[in-house]
Amino acid sequence: MAKAGGSLPRGRRRPEEVPEAPRAADLLHQERIAHRVLRALVEEAGGRFDSDAARMIPVDHVDELADYLDGWARSRATTGPGGDVWNGRPGVWHALDDLYPLQDPNRWDSLRKAIIIELEARGWRRIPPPRGSAFLLPAT
Repeated sequence: MAKAGGSLPRGRRRPEEVPEAPRAADLLHQERIAHRVLRALVEEAGGRFDSDAARMIPVDHVDELADYLDGWARSRATTGPGGDVWNGRPGVWHALDDLYPLQDPNRWDSLRKAIIIELEARGWRRIPPPRGSAFLLPAT
């Protein structure tokens, strides 16, 4: 899925297009943990409205964010003969951006890649192309 959602190329948005971040009180436990972590990382990198793609969101708290992403993907997975499969859509950047929306969601890229590496270390297995963004999830 291409990054979409903004009127600018590659998913970028004008400031007025950036949705409000959800209130922590409206989130489930694991979402609240990830929301707190993302808020701190984004503020460290210049805030939600820093459209300078060179200011990537720092790679930190990967374990906590991987816990969130695992649950997020499982809630979107389908069960097949080989087990639960998450088709990779919407992408990991959506999960991050849903909790703490950025003007330029491409700033998630380094963190997103680190989370995927952590999830693969936990047993996630990428399904070979043509479904290269899909994963077979380990049994829980």
